[in-house]
Amino acid sequence: MELSLALREPLGEHDVFRVDAMNADEPFAPNLAGREAIFDQALTNGLAAIVAHEWAGEEADAKGRMLSARALLRLLEGKTSDGKLSVSADGVLVIPDPHEQRSVPQSATTFFEWAELPPLDTRIDVRVLDDALDASQPARHARGVGGLKRRHIEALLALDDHESLRVMSEQHEDRAWQSAREEDGHSLARAVAFLQLIGDEEAAERAERVENPNDYHPKHNPDGHDLELCPVCGFETFCVRALDTFGRVGIGQCLVCTYVRSLRTADDEGFSEHLAWLGDKD
Repeated sequence: MELSLALREPLGEHDVFRVDAMNADEPFAPNLAGREAIFDQALTNGLAAIVAHEWAGEEADAKGRMLSARALLRLLEGKTSDGKLSVSADGVLVIPDPHEQRSVPQSATTFFEWAELPPLDTRIDVRVLDDALDASQPARHARGVGGLKRRHIEALLALDDHESLRVMSEQHEDRAWQSAREEDGHSLARAVAFLQLIGDEEAAERAERVENPNDYHPKHNPDGHDLELCPVCGFETFCVRALDTFGRVGIGQCLVCTYVRSLRTADDEGFSEHLAWLGDKD
C-alpha cells in the first residue's frame, strides 16, 4: 500500500510541512504540540526496528541502550558492503524487498486483472533525515521554533515500507475505512430525513415514474446496469453507475430517497460478501 498518510497536494521545497485537516489525529500537523519530539522518537524507533531486523543486536550500544537516530543513520551508512543494503544513484540507501516475486492473490478470479506490484524496497534518505534532525533540534531543546518540512516527513514515512514496520499504511487504511463508514451513515441519515419530508405516498409515486438513466444496452451502453433495490427506501430505484472491486455491490445513488453508496462503502460491502462466498466454498 502506498504510504501517503496525511500527505496532500505537493508543496514547494522551502514550504513548511502542512496538512489540510487541522486536528491532532494527523501526524505532525502544524498544531500538534511537540511534533518535533514525536518525529525524533518515531525516526529513532523506526531505524532501530530496521537495524534490529537486519542486524540483530546492533541497534543498541554495549550497555544495552538504544542508539540515537543519528548514530543509527551512521551505522546504516557503514552497512553498504554486506550485501543487505545498497546505494541508489541519488545517494539513498536501499534495502531490497525480500519478497520480490509476488503471486496473484488466491481470491483472484478470471473476471479481474490484478496489477503486478513492484518490489517494496525500503529507501533510507540519510541526507534528508540528517537535515530533519538538525531542523527539529531547536524546538526539542527549547532554543527556537521547529523547521520540519514535507520532505522530512516523506523520508520518515518511507521507512514504513520495511517489513519490520508497515504500520502507518495500515493506520491510514483504518482511518479511511472509518471515514467511509461515517460518510455512509450521513448519507443514510439524509435519505431518511428526505423520505420523512416527502412522505410515503410521494415516495411511491416518484418510484413509479423513475426511469433508469444508466440502463444496459449492448450497443449504446454496454457498461450500464439494471436498477437495484435501495437499502433505505426499499424501492427498486437505486441507479448503479459502477460495481465494487469484486463486482458484487453497486456504486451509485437512489433516484427516490437520494441515498448515495460510495466506492469505498461498496468495496467494504463487496469484500464482506466475497469472504462469505469463500467461506461457503469451504
